[in-house]
Amino acid sequence: MTTSVQPGKNPDAKPSQEPCFNPAVTGVVPSDSATDAASGGDWQVATTLAELSQTGRKLVRISGRQVAIFQTENGLYACNNRCPHEGFPLMEGTLAQGCVLTCNWHNWKFDLESGDTLVGGDKLRRYPVRVTDDGVVELDMTDPPQDQQRDEILSNLDVALHEHDYDRLCRELARLEMIGVNPLAAIKSAFALRMDRFEYGTTHAMPGAADWLAYREELSDDYERLASLAEIVGHIAWDSSYRPVYPFTSDVADWSEPEFSRAVEAEDENTAVALVRGAMAAGLSWEELRPAFARCAMRHYAGFGHSVIYVSKVAPLLAALGADALESLLLPLTRHLCTVTREDLIPEFRAFHVVRKDWDNLVGSDPVTKDDFLGLPVARVLARVRRSAGDVHGCYHALLGAAAWQVRHFDESVMYRTNMPIGTNVNWLDVTHALTTAQAVRELATEMPELWADGLLQIGCFIGRNVKYMNTDPDQPDHAASLGIGGDQEDETILRDLLRERVLNHGCSDYIEPVHRLKTIMMARAELAAFPDAPWREDLLVAVHRYVNGEFPRRRAVRIAYQSMSFVGRE
Repeated sequence: MTTSVQPGKNPDAKPSQEPCFNPAVTGVVPSDSATDAASGGDWQVATTLAELSQTGRKLVRISGRQVAIFQTENGLYACNNRCPHEGFPLMEGTLAQGCVLTCNWHNWKFDLESGDTLVGGDKLRRYPVRVTDDGVVELDMTDPPQDQQRDEILSNLDVALHEHDYDRLCRELARLEMIGVNPLAAIKSAFALRMDRFEYGTTHAMPGAADWLAYREELSDDYERLASLAEIVGHIAWDSSYRPVYPFTSDVADWSEPEFSRAVEAEDENTAVALVRGAMAAGLSWEELRPAFARCAMRHYAGFGHSVIYVSKVAPLLAALGADALESLLLPLTRHLCTVTREDLIPEFRAFHVVRKDWDNLVGSDPVTKDDFLGLPVARVLARVRRSAGDVHGCYHALLGAAAWQVRHFDESVMYRTNMPIGTNVNWLDVTHALTTAQAVRELATEMPELWADGLLQIGCFIGRNVKYMNTDPDQPDHAASLGIGGDQEDETILRDLLRERVLNHGCSDYIEPVHRLKTIMMARAELAAFPDAPWREDLLVAVHRYVNGEFPRRRAVRIAYQSMSFVGRE
């Protein structure tokens, strides 16, 4: 016969001022396992009550695990010996009144009755305990059902996302792997849990996820594959941690692309979201909705090319996560389209709409090369695009060649200048976005040829805006030779090495830098695979190599101080 007690405190226990462990107590308290302590289970002999009573605690090795058993005034408790934080042995911890176990390494505290973490993060795994009539202590080593473990891990993931606890996020991903659950469930859950925490809709965490998952498929090392997933959930957490809920309307309206287009143009998020909800309720797929989103993204030179990039990355991300992730991707994307900055409304880029007007009557097919675009301001670049866009592919290659040349010749010194006016801070992203936007344009316009005009003009806007930041010194170093580009080394080898050295092992404190390195390299791989003999090959390889190996100063304290004083002084 054995003795067991259902979850909760021993009903006979009374408040005491004595230490929590009490060798005289013989009652037991089970853990939060789904297995009832009194029936079934994988019961294993652990120790004896007499042996346990000598010190009030005992370390046992059973079923391949280290388990710590504690005798308290409320009964017996068993838990993993390793602290779920960083593995310090809990047998060396402090047990205080109230059955609170403290890991003395980082002061994490656990309630042995509930398994809850009072100070810290990860929960403590406990095991049911029972005592036979002859004083043998047995533990039930049965694992909870897989679906129960999965649900608890995903619940814990939500907490870690809110707190941007990168280490815990990685541990929870590892726990999913260990119980045999596809960790992509965590990626899908993270987007669903945090989608209404993005104040302005989609962030780079979404396209970054698509690229990380694509790269993950090339990796065979388990640690590297886990790291790629941790970068995704970490980025989601970074963009949404401690943010309030920005709720989406629950209204549903019959889908209409013209109505959706009007709502986006009017920045009417509620109407746009209601229409998208109606589309999903009617069973429309992303393939059916993508043209509407693509047309809205192309209609303006908006958000520094982000809108076009975001739309292009939905399909590969859905392919990885499944169609049931559609809502968590489309609602933030709709919010983004309704709130994104429309840079074509400022003076520098107003030519976007001037040139686009009467396009069909004025477009020409003049031959064009990258050199025809270099050195020109925005308006002249766009006018030159229209003269040549009758041959969309020729124009595209000329623009991409110009964009690659500009990254290759980017004057890095502008990132370090102090006396730059507010609003003119420039870094690698200003020039590399022309490349990644170009790829997104090509992918969408190939599917929907009517988008070529808007897409080519968007690329042209980048070429014109970046002209001021080029190093045209004829004596600048030969980057191709110094990087070994142009020799026998294959393009794919060069880019694969960059992925491992500068992306997977990035060493950056934020997420925006490695994710931009990743998407730029992935862009180069895609375009070189599609056009291996393109005239811009060398420029693109050198450009990408320069960028991912260059410095990326994110905050220049003296510059910010200079700009603040100059700006405030003119208020």
